[in-house]
Amino acid sequence: MGEQAGSRSPAAPVVEAGVHTPGLMRRHADRVLPVHELIVVQSGMLPIAEDDQRFAVRRDHWVLLRAGRRYYGHDDLDQDTWFYWVCFGDRPPDADDIQPAVLRGRQTGPVARPKRLRVVFEHLLEDQLAAILTPLAACGYLQLLLAEILLQAPAATGQAATTQLARRAAAFIADHLTDPDLSTARIADAIACNADYLGRTFRDAFDETPTDHIHRLRIDRARMLFRSTDRPIQRVAAEVGFSDDRYFRRIFKRRVGLTPGQFQRLRPSAEHRVPEEGIG
Repeated sequence: MGEQAGSRSPAAPVVEAGVHTPGLMRRHADRVLPVHELIVVQSGMLPIAEDDQRFAVRRDHWVLLRAGRRYYGHDDLDQDTWFYWVCFGDRPPDADDIQPAVLRGRQTGPVARPKRLRVVFEHLLEDQLAAILTPLAACGYLQLLLAEILLQAPAATGQAATTQLARRAAAFIADHLTDPDLSTARIADAIACNADYLGRTFRDAFDETPTDHIHRLRIDRARMLFRSTDRPIQRVAAEVGFSDDRYFRRIFKRRVGLTPGQFQRLRPSAEHRVPEEGIG
């Protein structure tokens, strides 16, 4: 794990951030780092241990691994598991710094706003890749990430039943994301509810329709694959669940603001990408 030029300084403790690609390794590495590492799982499950404490970190959950301790995978990774990570060091105490509170608090937990956290990671990675990540910006990104993991999920209300229905739908989407036949009607049939009712409930719970949710997750995964592999556009489209690569290109442009080809040209140089045979 190297250090990212322009992001290391006493004022900005971010050492490096990245995306762990599905199938990159069978089991998480066994090592001791001189910095802290925050991992946020996006799909699958991460079995990881710090010294003698074991964690099974699920989708939209985080784990904080502290500096100077041994951590390792205590079981094999699922083929679909991928996650964001950021390594950071300690810095001098500051009245406005939330880092000490994070390091003294829980070591794992759910993400209250997964979509917001993904956006922060994506912006951090884009600035890092473009070599424009200044020490001040790196510090700001880190503060945003740590603030997000400190947030607690909203307390249950009278809408608990409908919220639970929406969460069941979201879980079904996550488990069948790459199925090209995934649709609101199929989800509703699987969880035994009316499709129109599911659409309204899902929007109330997540501020997006089931279709928008599916597209967002698929495009997030496509961006990750474009960042870390040389796979052609048609193959990436199929692997994330689009049977029509023209439709994939249209949705990608709508959500990212760039065509898939334009986005591919932003990726790292060849020596930093995962070779095709390294992907499961």
